[in-house]
Amino acid sequence: MTAVLRSPVLFWLGVLLAVAATPASAQQPPADTDILQEYRITGYPSYRISDEVSGFGYVGWVYKPDARYKAYYLGKGVFWSPVKWLQVWGGVIGVYTNQYDASNSLEIRPFGGPKLMGMNSRKWQYYNCTCYEVRTTETLNTDEWKTVHRFRNQTRLAIPLASPARAWTPKTANVFADVEPIYRSDNANVDPLRLRVGLGYIASPNLLIEFQYYAQWTRPGGGGLEYTDNIWRLYFKLSGKGGLERLLYGGMDE
Repeated sequence: MTAVLRSPVLFWLGVLLAVAATPASAQQPPADTDILQEYRITGYPSYRISDEVSGFGYVGWVYKPDARYKAYYLGKGVFWSPVKWLQVWGGVIGVYTNQYDASNSLEIRPFGGPKLMGMNSRKWQYYNCTCYEVRTTETLNTDEWKTVHRFRNQTRLAIPLASPARAWTPKTANVFADVEPIYRSDNANVDPLRLRVGLGYIASPNLLIEFQYYAQWTRPGGGGLEYTDNIWRLYFKLSGKGGLERLLYGGMDE
C-alpha cells in the first residue's frame, strides 16, 4: 500500500473508487426526478495485427424502456502500442436507434485518442483514456443531420481479487471503478458525468467477462447536473490466441 500512497495518481484513483462504489440507492435525486433504467449487452472482439498494432470490433445492444427506445451498435478500429504504457486508439461506430414514439435515427461516430496505463507492485492496474469523437446523427423521418463534438476522459482503477502471484490470470476476478466526464459542444458543458463500478472475471486467456454499473448525471432541461440514470451492462471481451494483455488493457466503455 505504501507504493500506492506515494503516487498522487493512485491516491486520487483510490478516492474515486470509494466514491463510485457508493450504492445507487444512497444517491438522493430530486424528488420530482424519475431515475431511468438502461440495459446494455456488449461484445468486444480484438485481434493481433502486428507486435504494436491490434484491431478490434464493437457490437452492442441497448434497451432503455423508460425512454422507450432500443439502440444497436456496430464499430471497428485499431489501437497502436508503441510502448507498454501507451495506446493510441482510432475507429468508427455506427448506431441505429429504434424510437417507439419518435423518429428512428442513424449515427456515425468516428473517434480517437490516447490511453495511458500502468500497474503497481500489488498488481493494481490504472489507466486514463482521453477521447475526441464526432457524433453525426440523421433523423430518418426528416433527413435532418446534427453534429455534436464530444471530449471524454475516463480514469479507472482495477484491483485483482487474487494474490499478486495469480493476479490477472485465468480463473481470477477483479473489481474496478472509474469516473468519466463527457464534454459536449452543443451545450458547452459536461453532460453526462458517469461513475462506474464493476466486477470482472477472466474466464480464459481469450475471454474476459465484466458486469458494470453506471450512475449517470445529466442536465435535464439544460440546467445543472442531476442524477438521472442507472445503467446496467454485461460486457464480453474476446481475443485471439495469446491475447490476454489486449483483453486486460483493451476495450471501450461507451
